[in-house]
Amino acid sequence: MSEGWDESLPRVVGLLRAGLPAAQAWARAGVEVPARPAGSLDRAVAAADALAARTGAPLASMLLAIARAAADAREAEALRRAALAGPRLSARILLWLPAVGIALGALVDARTPRILALTPLGWCLLAAGAALTWAGRAWTGRIVSRAERAGAGDDALVAGAALVAAALAAGASVPGSLRAVGDALGEPGLAAIADALPGAPGGPSPPEPRWEPLARAVLPAVEAGASPAASLDAVAASAARRARTVAAVAAGELGVRVALPLAVCLLPAFVLVGLAPLLVAVVGGTLGEGVVVG
Repeated sequence: MSEGWDESLPRVVGLLRAGLPAAQAWARAGVEVPARPAGSLDRAVAAADALAARTGAPLASMLLAIARAAADAREAEALRRAALAGPRLSARILLWLPAVGIALGALVDARTPRILALTPLGWCLLAAGAALTWAGRAWTGRIVSRAERAGAGDDALVAGAALVAAALAAGASVPGSLRAVGDALGEPGLAAIADALPGAPGGPSPPEPRWEPLARAVLPAVEAGASPAASLDAVAASAARRARTVAAVAAGELGVRVALPLAVCLLPAFVLVGLAPLLVAVVGGTLGEGVVVG
């Protein structure tokens, strides 16, 4: 397993607190700032480095916040994998149900494979069974993929809240922190929250749905003349908990959801390629071998 940010960033933080400049801390820790960030946490690391150079925000505190977010994301992913292990295995086993039908038909009556391979009726049954199996496999794959992604979209919210709080701790203003973090992360939704602050020029626009928790943390605090730092910490912690809860719920629902492609696609495919040829073989055997294979 490759090293995660929750493991590598604390080394950088230790060197930074020992007094090393940022460039030397990254180099001596053997950690590289992502040049082409691929995920939300990668973007957060690159954004933290850029923010520290641009605004003087404490890089160590930002990296620690990202490390905590990475640890929460790793825990949520581990819980998701553990909860999905049973339903995913059941789904894979069910995909072999049509093949099991063919094997059982051949075991009960040796003429069943000949019907499937040598008769037009068998070809039609095989084609229909294959189409249903493919549809069931694709349907099941989408259901499993959706369950695997559940709760994975909160990483950006956790990292964004942590970076805004760190920028505030460095003395930046609330709108300045939001705009700087938004620019560094490539998230215009944070700038939209800054535009909605009291006294901001122009008309406020509603925040993007993914950033609504952060907006609810910032806007009331600013209107009351208070710092939103504590609310931002609560948003990050709540988003991490929600990711774990959503992952667990999705895994629990998966066992029920895979029953739908089973009933609609895989069981009919089992009947078409397993039971139907066996019935034809039995009826053909009763009426005469010529009826089975002409």
